[in-house]
Amino acid sequence: MLAPTNSNTTEVNLQIAFIQENHYVSAVDLLHDMSVHYNGENAVPRQIIQQHFMQNLLGPDSSIRIVVATRDDGVVVGLVAITLFHSLVNATVGETGQLFVKELYVLRTERRTGVGEALMQWVAAYALSKNCVRVDWHVRADNQAGLRFYQHLRGVPVDDRLCYRLSGNALTQTAKTGRE
Repeated sequence: MLAPTNSNTTEVNLQIAFIQENHYVSAVDLLHDMSVHYNGENAVPRQIIQQHFMQNLLGPDSSIRIVVATRDDGVVVGLVAITLFHSLVNATVGETGQLFVKELYVLRTERRTGVGEALMQWVAAYALSKNCVRVDWHVRADNQAGLRFYQHLRGVPVDDRLCYRLSGNALTQTAKTGRE
């Protein structure tokens, strides 16, 4: 399969491409909308989101790539953050590529218009162009709309994997001593 171009038009009249500097202001607006969606009154202020976006998400140590869906007027209406991984274990059989979706978000006003599906279609094509054998992502168990959306895309839950997390005191203790 051919690699996706830097920009392709979908049937919902969107441009899907890796983020460019002219998208930054609109992308920060979308990220603020995301913070409001998930955190309500405790949403992160736009200024802090902008600082985090510029210093961390787009920073020199960032391993993520940001893909945006924009309308004809240049407004970012959807965003997906991706990372490519290559397995050491499967290298001998050539099955090395994995694409991980860290975030997928569509503006509330643009949901159910095909934006999320167009972004995931782009991600799938990009993964294939990079010799990835799979695309993985996390979804909250209580996110019913997200679960329905991913099932619509033919995504399947991974029964043989669990998600573990280090945070707070456990993270600090592990960093200091390797165990508590």
